Amino acid sequence: MTIIEGLVSGFFQSISLAVLPYLGIGAIFGLVIGVIPGLSGHFAMAMAISFLYTMEPAAGIAFLLGAHSTVAQGGGLTAILFSTPGTGQNAATLLDGPPMRDQGKAGIAVGAAMASCFLGATFGAVALALLLPVLRNVVLFFGPPEIFMLAMLALTFVAVLGKEDITRSLIAALLGLLMAMVGVDNVTNQQRFTFDSSNLADGIPLVAVVLGLFAVAEMIDLWVKGGTLAGKNTSPLSARETQKQIFRGIGLAFKHWWLVLRCSTIGTIMGLIPGLGSAPASFVAYGHAKQTSKNKETFGKGNIEGVIAAEAANDAVEGGALASTLAFGIPGSSSMAILLSGLFILGLETGPQMLNNHVDIIFIMIFTIIIGNFIGTIVGMFLVNPLSRATSIRASIMVPVIMTVIVTGAYASDRSLFDIGIALVFGVIGYLMKTLNYSRAALLIGFVLGFAVEKNLYLALLIDGPLFFLTPIPLGLGILTICFLAYNIIGISRQKKGE
Repeated sequence: MTIIEGLVSGFFQSISLAVLPYLGIGAIFGLVIGVIPGLSGHFAMAMAISFLYTMEPAAGIAFLLGAHSTVAQGGGLTAILFSTPGTGQNAATLLDGPPMRDQGKAGIAVGAAMASCFLGATFGAVALALLLPVLRNVVLFFGPPEIFMLAMLALTFVAVLGKEDITRSLIAALLGLLMAMVGVDNVTNQQRFTFDSSNLADGIPLVAVVLGLFAVAEMIDLWVKGGTLAGKNTSPLSARETQKQIFRGIGLAFKHWWLVLRCSTIGTIMGLIPGLGSAPASFVAYGHAKQTSKNKETFGKGNIEGVIAAEAANDAVEGGALASTLAFGIPGSSSMAILLSGLFILGLETGPQMLNNHVDIIFIMIFTIIIGNFIGTIVGMFLVNPLSRATSIRASIMVPVIMTVIVTGAYASDRSLFDIGIALVFGVIGYLMKTLNYSRAALLIGFVLGFAVEKNLYLALLIDGPLFFLTPIPLGLGILTICFLAYNIIGISRQKKGE
């Protein structure tokens, strides 16, 4: 089957009555899962996969990927309106989304976020279609040395993540790396920093850490300050005014098309590298947006560019992750690992057989991502007003309700009471970091990348020796990392001299 034949067949199958209803149901299900803190894309896919046994391949793929494709949109809603990221990949949205809400611009932030999600997902899907013929040659260039240097480059972006200074951001990032070492060593198989607790053998749970650092910390802060999430001086918007703001936000996303394109490219490229995922991509895109913006000082205080950059990148990641999954059977993320299981249930195999004999299935996946995000955008627009009005509920009522949802989300991810304790502990840590002006985002990106950094450093030393960074691609990435840090340090020095 040629690519053109596969494209036409995949499109008509995607909009057929045998597939489209499953796609719509999956998209709405994923949106709802994304709104619930602690339940991420892999949770939505894990729930959906149990229904695949009686489905045809096209319908099953549409339902599975439809559920996954809208999770980030739902997570963006709660990140902006409740300062509670529905998923880890929405953590970067917390830097500018809630400040915009506090300024009475929640509708603008949500509209821009949802439009950016749709545009980023579309870019990633189109990139998947274009990259398939050359994907094998590109991905095989990235071994352990290249992945390690790319992860180190991502870590340097903590210097420009938020309004915290570079020293405190780097301290937080290193603390995140240290936290990632908790658990069984993936090389020696020895337990480290577990205090003989079996609950820590697999490391500190990511969902609990995210919920603690951002959701629980915000609830503690709200309880201490009192008032409402929307602020004491902000009255709830009418449904009509909210819709106006949403459309204005959508217009701003299209107005910043060049930023969307750049950040979607970052997300797609990082999605191609197995193990990096959406959270680092959104932080890197956010750092890029701040670095290239004319209004750097407003980032972290309610800059729409920060929302657009983070949301465009975290949805574009899936196109790249799906590309490496289909071409080599190498899952680019945990969600893609579940997708492989789903394809096996449906009787499909990845690799050359998929690329040569089931091109139409690949295009069904591509159109599922695009149409699913479009459905999520439309449905999400109707959820904004009731959710935004809920931000005007006073803290004494809001905090217990949100904390109940947070605790439920922490427990539901692994069905563990221990995770609830972790979320509460990191809630206190997150509140102290916010009070002392340390970057919680930097800590999170260090924690997320910690496993990839350690594993690939060991493999790089084992394969190429201590001078592994002198090969062309690692050397180029290393030079880029040094230049980026030097540029920021010089900029900070000039700013201090000016002051």
